[in-house]
Amino acid sequence: MKDKFSFSQFQKLGKVLMTPVMILPIAGILAGIGSAFTTQNIINTFPVLGNEYIRLFFNLLKAMGNTINNYLPIIFAVSVSVGYAQKEKGIAALCSVIGFLAMNNVMNVLLTSLGKLDPAAMTTGQSMIMGIASLDTGVFGGILIGLLVAWLHNKYYNIQLPPVLGIFSGTKFVPMITLLGCSALGFVMAFVWPVIQGGLTAMGELIYSTGAAGSVIYGLSERALLPFGLHHFIYTPFFFTNLGGSMEIDGTIVEGAVNIYNAMLASPTAMFDINITRFVMNGKVIFAMFGMPGAALAIYHTAKPEKKQMVKALLIAAVIPSIFTGITEPIEYSFLFVAPLLFVVHAGFAGLAYFLTYIFQVNVPGPSSFGGPFLSTIFNGIMQSDKGSNWIWIFILGVFFFAAYYISFRFLIQKFDFKTPGREEDDAEIKELGSKKVSDDILATIIEGLGGADNILNVDACFTRLRVKVKDKALVMSDADWKAKTAANGVVQVSDGVQIIYGTKADVYKNNIKNVLNME
Repeated sequence: MKDKFSFSQFQKLGKVLMTPVMILPIAGILAGIGSAFTTQNIINTFPVLGNEYIRLFFNLLKAMGNTINNYLPIIFAVSVSVGYAQKEKGIAALCSVIGFLAMNNVMNVLLTSLGKLDPAAMTTGQSMIMGIASLDTGVFGGILIGLLVAWLHNKYYNIQLPPVLGIFSGTKFVPMITLLGCSALGFVMAFVWPVIQGGLTAMGELIYSTGAAGSVIYGLSERALLPFGLHHFIYTPFFFTNLGGSMEIDGTIVEGAVNIYNAMLASPTAMFDINITRFVMNGKVIFAMFGMPGAALAIYHTAKPEKKQMVKALLIAAVIPSIFTGITEPIEYSFLFVAPLLFVVHAGFAGLAYFLTYIFQVNVPGPSSFGGPFLSTIFNGIMQSDKGSNWIWIFILGVFFFAAYYISFRFLIQKFDFKTPGREEDDAEIKELGSKKVSDDILATIIEGLGGADNILNVDACFTRLRVKVKDKALVMSDADWKAKTAANGVVQVSDGVQIIYGTKADVYKNNIKNVLNME
């Protein structure tokens, strides 16, 4: 039976897209360190850094980081195809590379023949892609290739051809159909993508024209969509397409906020631009590194005295990833379902953080793709002060946000008697968000709660959610039982399954369940 497109599949795309994004931290750190120690101001301050071999070392670090930054589209193509491939994922990865090259080669030949592309004088929206002069479709092109390859792969990886063509049956057929399918996509993209580029440019200009107000909308909506698992779709287009800006850096046109920021880091002369930095989550530095700890302290201080020690362990485990990686979900899910009002306040504070970082021109990115708030503050803030990072405002604003979160959360928790961690009834169990231990009993309970092994079609996980697709939802146990029997933080019902929120244990549960069920 053919799978119909569902809400959970739409969410899965967001999860799949996070795979290449999570490769970026090491690239961002390497590029940041390399750039920081090769800027002229730093060399003037520490002349020893001007030594030929020392400069070579730091330039090598930049080159290592740019290995990822310069080839993101094809990395996205591979990640998407592998993420959606049902079986034989290695073949899907190979075909995504073939498909990506085919699409760009077709666009190159077609546009050159039509006189719309001159490799010696490329215009905005055109670039060298894997050594091929083509349209710069960015990661969108990679995502489209990944989705197309995954569809073709899942449809044909076990095809049985007539005996005379039997040698090409199965996985051997997939590269051939991929070459044809992706070449056809290249033909279509040659005419469609320039129109899309024009639309993205117009939309980006509209957002730029809103200034600080646009930053508020960007930051608030990104947080507000978190409970639905769709927040990735807010920032990903700004990260990697000209929706996040288009700028000439050292004679090269660069598109997408992440790409532009990395180009600024690598450039000896380019200065940071707040209209770019706001799209790489400068506001997240503030609320992840200061706001979330303030909220955690409020939760701790309002816990029952006899439960404070247990709550402390829970919150410390949740605060650490927030500060060092920008992963705020462990704290957010500790109050999202028991006190939705707190999450509304939090989303409002997130929008305010983006507003103030725009006003004070804080040019320090916050997501994990730049090493997380803490490391980004060091490598992209303090060490890039000569580029206009204005990092000092992080700590000035941070004090305000810590206090604002703490005071508002403490007041609301006490006024409305929200059952945040440590305030549950005496028979309720405190859930340790950071625990990685998985007992056989818990595993058996989860599988039984999903209707048994025969009812489970697919098991996946993001940072905090165990995402399961089932045959019959009627066999899945109730939301209350998930919380009572498996210490779940919350449950989200989707059309073809269920998403159980376990914090950082979600991925561990996924792997253990797949091992038990012998799933690939």
